[in-house]
Amino acid sequence: MNSTTSDTEAARLEKLRLQLSTDIEAMQQKEASLREYEQKLRQLVEQANVSQTAQNSNQHYVTSGREALDTEWEKYERAHALLEAARRSLTDDRLALKEREEKVMIREQEVARREAWLKSREQQLAAKVEAEAIAAAAPKKATFTSSPLAAARNLLSLGGNKNQ
Repeated sequence: MNSTTSDTEAARLEKLRLQLSTDIEAMQQKEASLREYEQKLRQLVEQANVSQTAQNSNQHYVTSGREALDTEWEKYERAHALLEAARRSLTDDRLALKEREEKVMIREQEVARREAWLKSREQQLAAKVEAEAIAAAAPKKATFTSSPLAAARNLLSLGGNKNQ
């Protein structure tokens, strides 16, 4: 019954380990996606800066161009805020995964300790059963209280061997 429990525990731990690795892969994909998105945002900001310097050099300010720039800048700020929120979420997810992995490792150690204890207990019981079997197989000497006639026979046979 204990081996079944340890087998189910091992299967559950393996399932948790697979789930952790799947979660880690998904987070790595999210992180790569966020990096690509950040790179695109940086390019947009760089293009906006280049266009802004070109406008400054001309000293021709068009109000519609300024409004477009303000609109794009607001888009950038919103996108940047979303990126930061996603980063914080990713960090929180990483911490949660680390904690979960630590709990799984502790559980694995507990299961290994229990299995070792169970194995030693089974060995002790097997040794005890074997000792009892050997004791049961050995012939018993009759004592005077358990079998007076057999004890007398043993006594007389010992006495007879001494004389001869």
